[in-house]
Amino acid sequence: MGVIRVTSRMLVDRTLNDLAYQTRRILTLQEQLSSGQRVNRPSDDPLNARRAISAQSMVAQNEQYIKNITTIRPYLNEAETTVATTLDIVQRARELAIQGRNTTNAQLQRDQIATEVNQLIEALLKEANHQTSGRYIFGGTVTTTAPFQETRNANGEITSVTYNGNDNYINTEIMEGTQVITNLTGREVFLATGSQTTNIFQTLISLRDNLRSANFTGVEQRIQEANYAISQLSLALAKVGAVNKRLDSTEENLRNANIEFQRVISDSIDADMAEVIVNLNTQTNAYQAALNAASRVIQPSLLDYLR
Repeated sequence: MGVIRVTSRMLVDRTLNDLAYQTRRILTLQEQLSSGQRVNRPSDDPLNARRAISAQSMVAQNEQYIKNITTIRPYLNEAETTVATTLDIVQRARELAIQGRNTTNAQLQRDQIATEVNQLIEALLKEANHQTSGRYIFGGTVTTTAPFQETRNANGEITSVTYNGNDNYINTEIMEGTQVITNLTGREVFLATGSQTTNIFQTLISLRDNLRSANFTGVEQRIQEANYAISQLSLALAKVGAVNKRLDSTEENLRNANIEFQRVISDSIDADMAEVIVNLNTQTNAYQAALNAASRVIQPSLLDYLR
């Protein structure tokens, strides 16, 4: 078995390597102490670094979904408020129609009722062209121009209303692969013409004219149409309410998920500060001991031998 000859050069190199290692350990612990993280780069711990990066990606994605929900909620809330106001208008019109069908009323009284109905038509048009943050909320995907355009007679009264919007819905992604419709179109709210629905503008315009002409049969028909309109608007309110409820539930789930992802990130890369401080003190002491040892190893020189 051969004998390894240990030279002074080997001792010096080994001592310097040990000092470099101790220095790197101290620098690593100081970095952990200053950053508060045990993993500051993927090479520190590839497995936990990958877990943290994946969790951070999920947090960012969920934050975007939460931002989407926050952005669309004002439009839904405004739509809900506007439909509720429209429902009040229709209910008032129905009350006036019931008053107007009473044959004991004089024509003057019916004309006065018609005047109030005319004001309700104006209010209805204002609600139908409601804007939120410069966006018309009942125009489908046509959001920059008023969706409803009125035609007026020589007296300035509305005689008809046309819809210039479209019937397209606005879809918003609130979770991965999940989208919800976040608008109501003007046609479905105000101009529905299906079974047991009505064009609310035309109902009120006809009611005003029927009252002025003492057309009691027409007034009776308008009462039925008002009943349809009330159901129509109630359905729209329920639709918006269901979407709002879903958004609330989804947002809560996303925030809870992010709390869990933040925990994963913390468990993966955060440093135990108490442990880091203890290790840093221990490593500093070890470094001082290594320096003392190195001073004894490196100290001898040719001059020492010549003394």
